[in-house]
Amino acid sequence: MNVRRFAMLCALACALLPALSLPVAAAPSAALTNVLSNAKALGDSAFDVVVQWARSGAARPVVTITPADRVESNILDLGNADRQAVLEWLRGNGRSALYARGASDGDIGSRRPRATGPAPTASPNPYRPLLFGSPAIAETAQGNVAVFGGWAAVRHDARGAHACISFRNTDARTATRILFEFPISDKAGTELGKMELDRRGTFSPGVNIHGWESLSAWQQGTNRGYDENCAALNLQVASIPLRSARVVSYRILRVEYADGTAWTPAAIH
Repeated sequence: MNVRRFAMLCALACALLPALSLPVAAAPSAALTNVLSNAKALGDSAFDVVVQWARSGAARPVVTITPADRVESNILDLGNADRQAVLEWLRGNGRSALYARGASDGDIGSRRPRATGPAPTASPNPYRPLLFGSPAIAETAQGNVAVFGGWAAVRHDARGAHACISFRNTDARTATRILFEFPISDKAGTELGKMELDRRGTFSPGVNIHGWESLSAWQQGTNRGYDENCAALNLQVASIPLRSARVVSYRILRVEYADGTAWTPAAIH
């Protein structure tokens, strides 16, 4: 064997030694298999939520209301070696640690872009979206004001919240003031607090008044006029109730018209 060939074989052997020295499990644990199966079943958007969570410190979820929440909680309940292997994968460091725990590509699932590369250099989104919707199943216009869009989000550090709304005056009169209230609730429906939007202007009958259509549109948009249709809560210290926030709905407390008349709900007349 010539010297050059011998040197090449030695270099290859040296490169393989670290991998050969890793303890490799014969098969993944039942708990690891379950976590990988549940993660594999997530849609792309929910999987992205778990990836972002892993890359932002992997804090334990306060509640487990969504499939992504449950996957996050189950990951943290794994034994240390299994947990670290899953987090390494979610953080873009490949599948080697999972292979070492006995997992196969079949267990892990298809390769998703969010889990195949390093964490993005951009800062994590400081907000998480909340469910925003009507307080009633069969919603009717409150005070002849119809809401046709909206969204809400709360800061991960529990120091603030944001809600935006899109609406239309369905009355024959021109409205000049609409007072909105946004109750914030936990997953059990317990009201944690509320935000208020005192919207003043000229709201002609049948004209759509648009706010930002989503959290990402608000964060990336340039039409700052839409901010007029948003309510914000900004706190100096974290609010414990906001850690449990999951739902935001809306109420209309007062509508004033250009002719000097006004409407308020019957309960607060």
